[in-house]
Parts: sequence; C-alpha cells; structure tokens
Amino acid sequence: MSSCETPIFRSEEFLVFPNRVVQRNGREAVVAGDGTVWSYGNRERPSWKMSGGVKELASYEGPIPVLNAAYDLAVREFLESRGDEGVLLTGASWGKSVWTRDVSFATTLGLGMVDPDICMASLKVRVSHGEVMQDTGTGGSWPISTDRVAWGIAAWDLYLITGDREWLEWSAKVLDRTCLHDILVVDELSGLVRGESSFLDWRSQSYPDWMTPADIGESCSLSTMALHARCRAILGEMYAELGDQSKAGYWKKAAERVRKAIETMFRIPHRPAYGQFLYGRGYPVLSERIDTLGSLLCLLFGIVDGEEAASFLYELPHCLMGVPCFHPQKTMTAMDYHNGTMWPFLEGFYAQTAASLGNEDAMSASLACLVRSSLINGTNKENISLIHGTDEGLVQSSDRQLWSIAGTLGVFLKGLFGIWCENDSLMLSPCVPKEWAGRHVLMGVKYRKATIDVILLGHGSQVGKCMVNGKTGVPVIEKSAEGHFIVEIELLPGDPSVNGINWSPVSYDLPSPQWIHEGNELRWEPVPDAWYYRVYRNGIPIAQTEQTVFVPHPMAAVNQYQVMAVSKDDRESFLNEPREYIPGNARVETRPCGLSGDDVWVSRMDGSRHAYFYDVILGQSGVYRVDAFFSNGSGDYKDGNTCALRSLVLNGKRVGSLVFPHMNTQGDWGNFFYTPGLDVPLAAGIYTVELTYGEEDENINHDVNDCLIKHMRFTRISP
Repeated sequence: MSSCETPIFRSEEFLVFPNRVVQRNGREAVVAGDGTVWSYGNRERPSWKMSGGVKELASYEGPIPVLNAAYDLAVREFLESRGDEGVLLTGASWGKSVWTRDVSFATTLGLGMVDPDICMASLKVRVSHGEVMQDTGTGGSWPISTDRVAWGIAAWDLYLITGDREWLEWSAKVLDRTCLHDILVVDELSGLVRGESSFLDWRSQSYPDWMTPADIGESCSLSTMALHARCRAILGEMYAELGDQSKAGYWKKAAERVRKAIETMFRIPHRPAYGQFLYGRGYPVLSERIDTLGSLLCLLFGIVDGEEAASFLYELPHCLMGVPCFHPQKTMTAMDYHNGTMWPFLEGFYAQTAASLGNEDAMSASLACLVRSSLINGTNKENISLIHGTDEGLVQSSDRQLWSIAGTLGVFLKGLFGIWCENDSLMLSPCVPKEWAGRHVLMGVKYRKATIDVILLGHGSQVGKCMVNGKTGVPVIEKSAEGHFIVEIELLPGDPSVNGINWSPVSYDLPSPQWIHEGNELRWEPVPDAWYYRVYRNGIPIAQTEQTVFVPHPMAAVNQYQVMAVSKDDRESFLNEPREYIPGNARVETRPCGLSGDDVWVSRMDGSRHAYFYDVILGQSGVYRVDAFFSNGSGDYKDGNTCALRSLVLNGKRVGSLVFPHMNTQGDWGNFFYTPGLDVPLAAGIYTVELTYGEEDENINHDVNDCLIKHMRFTRISP
C-alpha cells in the first residue's frame, strides 16, 4: 500500500488521502473532480454525485474532498431516513420501525441539531401509557433491558436546542414517571440499577454462554447505569428549569447515588477504567472487559471528569478499523454482530469525547475511521468487521443505519466544530487535528431564534481569535440571541499532554471452564492456552491453581464456586456457571396454597394475577435471596416485550419485584427456571408470602403479563 501522494492519515490497514481512501486489501473509495464518489468496497462499484448541501439543513464545505463526500453522504442518507409518517427510520433493513435507543442516541449524537422537529416526533412515538417504551429485547424486554432512559438525554438536548417550554414540561413528566417506575423495580439498596448492557442485546455475543435472560436481568451494566445516572441528573435540571426545587433536589440526589455506585462497584483496581458489568447469582463479580459505550458515556456525562478524564479516554482500546464494542472480544464460533465489530455510532461518541477533551490524536483517528467506513462501504453501515472493515461475514449490517448517519454528522457538528448546548447558551469548542487543517465552514446551524455560520481556520483545540459578525467576541451564542451570526475562529494547538490513542490489536478471551459433575470435588475440563485457573467462592478469589481440580472446604454457610481461566499473556475467560453447596438449614421453600403433586400456579392478566403461598419460617436473621421456579412461554428468550412481573409481599409489606422473563422459545411453557434473585434483609421469624400484581408490575406490553409458578425459595446468603 503506497502512493506518491502524502496521506492525511496513515495506519497499517488504510490510508486517507485528500480525495481517496485506500485499504491494504485493495478496497478503495475515490472522490472525482466533478464531485462523483466511487466506492470499491464489497459492492458493485456504487457511485453518487455530491449535492452541495440541502437548503433547510446545515451545510458543510471544507478543504478536503473526502470530508465533503462523507458529510454529503450522511445528509443524503438522513433525508432517506425521514419516513412517510413523519418519524425517523432505524435503517434500510429495519422497515418502518423506530426504536427508543437508536433514535435517542442519534438525536444526542447530532440529529437534534440537524432536524429537531422530526427528532421530537420520533421520541413521542416511543412513549406509551405515559412512560418511555423499552425496545424489544432479551427475555421479553423491560426490566431485563432497562436502557430506555436514553430517551431522556435526547429529550433534554432537544429542549436546549429549541427552548420549547411545552416540550420541556411534557418530557419531564414522561421521564419522571419512567424513572420512578425503574426505581420501584430495578434499583437495589446499594444504588446499583439492574439491566443488560445498552444496545448489546444479542446476549450470546457479549455475555458468558451460561447466562440466561434471568441471569442478565440480575446483572448490572456500566452503560445502562451511566444512562440512569445521567437521566436522573437531567430530571434535576428539568425541574430546576421549571421552578420545582423540591423535585430538582430529589432527582439530583438520586443521580449522585447511582454515580457513587458506579465508582464504588465498577472501578477496575489500579486503572483509570471501569469494567463492563457485574454478574453472578447473588455474589456479583466485576467483568474487567472494557465496554466502549459505557466508558464514553461516563466521560460525556461527567461521571468521570477533571484530570482523570484524559486518562480514561487513553485507556480505551482502539483497533485499526475503529473502536470495538468491548475489549477483548469473546471467543466464538458463530458469525459476529456486536462481537468483533466496529459500530460507527460508537466511533461518533468516541470522536466527540476526544474533541471535548482536546485529544487531537484520538479525534484524528476517529474521523479517519468514520470517513473510511462510510466511503469504502458507500453507505453508513450499521456495523463493520474490525478485521476487514466491511460487512462481509457479519450476521446483520443494515445500510443507512440512523445512528451511524448521526455518528458521521456528529463528528462534524460536535467534533470538528465543537457545538455544545448548555442551559443558557450554545458554545463552540472546535477540535481540528493538524492533519485535517484548513478552512472548514458550517452554515445554517439553527439554535432557538438564531441561525449560525461557523468558519474555522488553522488547527488545534484552543481558540486563538474569535470574530462574531466582524467584531472581536467569544465563541458563545446566548439563548436569547436572535438573527444571523457569523462566527470566525482561528485555532491554536491544544495541550499536547492530553493527546494519544490506545492502539490495540483485535484480541480474544479464553473459553470459560466447563464443569465435570463428578463427586463432591470441583473438577473442570482443561481450557486451551490456560496457564492457571483462579477459583472464586461467593464472588471472591480464594485460590490459584494449575490443576483442573479443587477441593472445597466444608462450611456452615452457602458456598458458591466459580472458576476463571488465565493465559500467560493475561487473557482471561469469563467465570463459569456458579456451582452451589447449600447447607440443609440455609434454604426454605414454599408453594402456592392448595397445590399438590406437580401442580403449578397459573398467574395471568385475565385470570388469577395474585398468588398466596404457605408461610415460611426463617430460623436465622440475615440477607435472604428470594427467587421463584417459573415458566414464561409468552415469547422467545431472545426477543419480545412480555416479560412478567409480580410484587413480593412479606407480612403485608412490598419488598420488591420478582421478574419472570422469557426463558424458552415462544409457546414453550413446559420448562421451568429460577427467576432473578431478590436480596432482602430479613429477621428470624414467620412470614406470610404473597406475589401480587399492581401498577408497578405493568410491563411494556401492558396486556400480556403471564407466568406459571411452582414454588419459591428463601436462601440465606449472608448474615
């Protein structure tokens, strides 16, 4: 891969020249002198002619043809994404659907600045019964998946851009109802919030193979918790703006509680990084994989700030074709979707984070990866391979994916031009890496009652000189401003100490050890490339061995064991499935009243929603893990929106919700599993036990909320 031209950006996999992108494997994209763009990716030489902008949208003109082409393609595909019903479409392969997380992230990435009206309309259709709808997902959706609160970030951004008071009042009510419902069902006493990783909802791609939808519903993920922390903080800002200081104070405290839980429970020891999720059955362990979305959200939301923010960004692995969804990848035999791929919307968040921190190296690499992906593929793909940079061999990769379009547009709006809306103003904090220097012009940005044109000269991330309508000024437009503003900024290089990018190869983990169920010893199959094994008891590492056997020590309390494989180059496996040793006096079971033999309690919306159980006698005080043996065949374990819920009531007091996800294929009611556990501090004594259905137990479907129950169990897991 060579050329007599000087490349703007160079990596081992591709080069970016002013008018073309060339990959090591021979694929390329060329911008011709007449404005025609040719893509020689995995397609039959698609081409298009650059339009030169759309009157009602912000237009861009820069000194580098490949940048002009990438922006033009994103605008072209955004226009194609405006559906006939006045809402945005998710992607070319997804019909007329609009999804909560996709449109929310797309709005936040930059589409809110491009067309706030259609973003508002799209967010509105994702509200039902007064609260935000969770997209269909693992185990029947909410509350296994709980990232619907991403809606609130987009709603707040739209208010800041438009100043629409009516929108603020309505969206505050919706978000308030949504977050209160979440607090009742998925919040834990520690401040943790349950729910699977945001957008990584193909569980086999990013979770251990043994984890069921129930296990995922019990886990806590960094990305989803970051969204909950930010949305509760946004509610505080919304109510402060509306003059309700009592509610503002409540939500600010709620946000701080989640933020502290993230720092306490997700921090990887001795590193400026958070882990991906907490997983286990009653004894959570932090997976120290790096979750890109969660890490970037923590930076963008100010959960990590100050001097440490630059280190957090540098710690994020970045592969040659783009930022991975997580690192390392999972060892798999199936085709990739989230695993082994780069998603352009994530690259867009990475670019915006780099620009906000003044990391010009990271901004340059991210911009190059987005330009390469869109021009080589001839469209803003849903995802692309980290190995070869196209969609070949992937399970699914839609053309014209909405949030990928937003990722590309956002790298211009919030990256190069650094446009950020605050409570009282629009601020410009540009970041133009040296390689991409020149005269960059963005015209027709709409902000409340103002229209703004921005001209950038030079390179860097510091403002050297600023002219507003021909007069010396500051790069800030107040929210009360009206009329047309021309802002011209001369840039200076920023702080070199914050530069740098963590270039990382595409690496894979080790498979989890598989149990051999023989005798009372712990035995497992050898794992290829394993150097040693780390043994955990009740979530704590207790031993290290090169053998594949471990003799557990008999104890009076519950003992739950797991094993992790570790290679010589420090690659780790996920922990394997927990294996329990339960003393006879540590667990008590109870059945619904009146059942005998193999009978089950049928709990249906159109029948008996409530279940009454025989009393339980707890001989010792402590924390009890309560779960139910159930079946839910309303939908497939990978999809749907009919996860069931019931409130657990002990001695007449509601103590939380038990969740009954899909665990089988649709229509299969014959297989039974245990629900996610609910950890409850209980004193010794006699307890009446009920499972009831109330308003807090409504699911996303609202009509179908059914399950079968055989028994419940109370397991004492700690004093």
